[in-house]
Amino acid sequence: MTDDAVVQQVGERPWVSWWRVLRIVLAAGWVVWAGLAWWAAPREASAAQARADLAGGHVTSYEWGDDWENTNGRLFPADSRLRSSGSAGPIFLWHTDDGRTHYVVLDDGATSYPPAATENGQEYSGPEAQALGVAVQAYQDRGTPAEPPTKAILAGLAIAGSLLVLGVLVSAPAPVIGTRWFWFWVLTGTPFGLGLLVWLARERPWSPRAEPREKPFRWYAGIGLAFVGGLLILLATWGLHSLLGDALIPDPA
Repeated sequence: MTDDAVVQQVGERPWVSWWRVLRIVLAAGWVVWAGLAWWAAPREASAAQARADLAGGHVTSYEWGDDWENTNGRLFPADSRLRSSGSAGPIFLWHTDDGRTHYVVLDDGATSYPPAATENGQEYSGPEAQALGVAVQAYQDRGTPAEPPTKAILAGLAIAGSLLVLGVLVSAPAPVIGTRWFWFWVLTGTPFGLGLLVWLARERPWSPRAEPREKPFRWYAGIGLAFVGGLLILLATWGLHSLLGDALIPDPA
């Protein structure tokens, strides 16, 4: 039995190697992170739902904008932010006390309306945005509920997972399918952390059956694989979003 064995026999009792334990921890952490990211990803809603959440006291925070500040935020809710050219709208983004994120595009997405100012000096991009602003003002007068820990959990899992992965990548026995730099680019460049699952399934020390390559894949192969894989994953996400809708597959655009 080799040192790479996942399960070793000590007397009559099997001893599970720490590599297998860490493999399970990383895979379970990814499942939790992916589930929370899916739950909290921004989903399009209606102005009526926004007013209902505001009136019901379910909104923990909100913001106005005319475009997404970064497309990454559409996939990773901790980064969901809008940018604004000055007036409120036509996009209204809000977070609720169940950890979810919603947005609505008001006034057909137009920003060409003459800004309408209210008593508090807030300027809205159009009539629908101004109407929603009335509900926002009433919500502000009542106070806000506590923010759920969804974003903190997502950030904590991402940081802890990244540190564990980098630690293993540096200190574990040398990989045999690709170099350390190959796996570094696959792990960091593949969307949704899916490179982690490939690494855990195919490479040492996770898979004792990994067959050494005569010439392991180099760093440039990792960049290429991450790039091509990212395009395929994005196309698949777009297709599934069109087929299954926003409720199951958040819009990746």
